[in-house]
Amino acid sequence: MLVASYHDFGVKAARKAVEVLLKGGSALDAVEMGIREIEGDPNVRSVGLNGYPNWLGEVELDAGIMDGKTLKACGVAAVKYVKYPITLARRLLEESPHVLIVGEGALKLAKALGVELASTTSSKHSQEAKAKKEELLRAIEKGELTGYRKEVYMKIYRLMTKVSHETIGVIAVDSWNNIVAGTSTSGLAFKVPGRVGDSAVVGAGFYADNKYGAAICTGVGEVALRTLAAFHAVRLLAENYTPQEVAEIVIERALAIAEQE
Repeated sequence: MLVASYHDFGVKAARKAVEVLLKGGSALDAVEMGIREIEGDPNVRSVGLNGYPNWLGEVELDAGIMDGKTLKACGVAAVKYVKYPITLARRLLEESPHVLIVGEGALKLAKALGVELASTTSSKHSQEAKAKKEELLRAIEKGELTGYRKEVYMKIYRLMTKVSHETIGVIAVDSWNNIVAGTSTSGLAFKVPGRVGDSAVVGAGFYADNKYGAAICTGVGEVALRTLAAFHAVRLLAENYTPQEVAEIVIERALAIAEQE
């Protein structure tokens, strides 16, 4: 069995996923349980309800999962209160025809499905979010951030992307040679409420196809969304590019887009 991971919490997720596979679990099981391990970790600041909140001090979560055998996929976005959004995404993949559910609708479905909920949307970083928001508003009032609204927003956006934008992603292949890819994140630190990144969007943040392979993304979601990075990667695998070549091509394209901002 080949195992590769990035970041300390990636190692933790991989260990859990391997444990599930060694016990005969499916790739869906392995991806879900590996990601849950990080969603519930109080020390991770970019995933789960312990992650950085939005500007209002509320944590909004994105997650997604795709089955490479059936090409069924589902993402949930801007979800509040859900302790394990990857589990909600999987339940919806298996029990609904939908591919993306957001906000209040996703929360209502979580309640209907009996998915575990938390009692609050705030995190230990909420006060930090409030302070950062006030700091930025003062900067605008003082004229330190000037110009057209879009220009001001982009300056704020660039500042936020430097704080936290990491995602947990897991890809697993089970004993039946089925491939599954999944992702989960609390998104950009102190993001605009309602902002959705790539982690909930099939083809952008995650993609899996038993015929060719799978890909997951981390970084600034807007770039992955604009380039459909995960689908692009799998498409290149289908054209017989090596994984190394795929990574270089997709990242080079993403960097070219990011440098335009």
